[in-house]
Amino acid sequence: MVNALSNPEKLKNLALKLGNAWLQCNQIPTPGLDEIPISRSEAYFVQDQMAEVIGDSVSGWKVGATSAKMRELDGHDDVIPGRIFESVTFLGAKQNLPISRFMDARAETEFAFRLLEDIPLRETHWNAQELKEKVVFHPAVELIGNRHQLPEGTKSQKSLMTIADNGGGIGFVFGEEIQEWQSVDFQHHLIDLRVDDQPSADNFLGEMRCIPIEALADLINHLGERGISLNAGNFISTGAATVPQPFSKGSKVSADFGVLGRIELQFS
Repeated sequence: MVNALSNPEKLKNLALKLGNAWLQCNQIPTPGLDEIPISRSEAYFVQDQMAEVIGDSVSGWKVGATSAKMRELDGHDDVIPGRIFESVTFLGAKQNLPISRFMDARAETEFAFRLLEDIPLRETHWNAQELKEKVVFHPAVELIGNRHQLPEGTKSQKSLMTIADNGGGIGFVFGEEIQEWQSVDFQHHLIDLRVDDQPSADNFLGEMRCIPIEALADLINHLGERGISLNAGNFISTGAATVPQPFSKGSKVSADFGVLGRIELQFS
């Protein structure tokens, strides 16, 4: 794969800068056009190298742009994967989190799963039906933010840089597990996400949302093509269900998933 890269050293340098920015909770200077990955292969290379720089254990994976309509609107040609790192993975419905780790971040609700068994690499693709018994459901709040800005970039360039920058992810909060989730109409399930006394965030509904178990299968198959397998205990989150909301020091974030649970966050 390295031999197919246009400029491996520049891509490694970009990964080094992004990884250090992740560790230091800041942003890099605006990348030059010659630094931006020119293909998904290059973006995945930077993402993988960035993870090496971060050096944290991986607790799972996130995947964005999981509906065709969302990809069309945002200019993505496929899903946007990223790692979930252990040091910023929080399990439990109530969390008090340091704002210093999540400066300039936003909160979005997601539907997530936790694997009950290993999902090995194999030649045939995994499908949603066979994965249903291998997972439990968790409501989730992703805390998103980029290590870069690309104001003058094209949609394609912004998409590739988002992939390179770990899919725009920082951290995750997973609520309590739900065993009985198979009958939920996820594409029309309303979530009440609020920050402080602000109005409830708009929901992405219908064709703007994925079917979560299908998004899980898509991600597993995507990672398999990159030679990455998943293990029991890994979390997989399947993309934004509501419009991301900004928060700041002192903010209270509440996410009411109805029958699927509730998550409450305090930032101090």
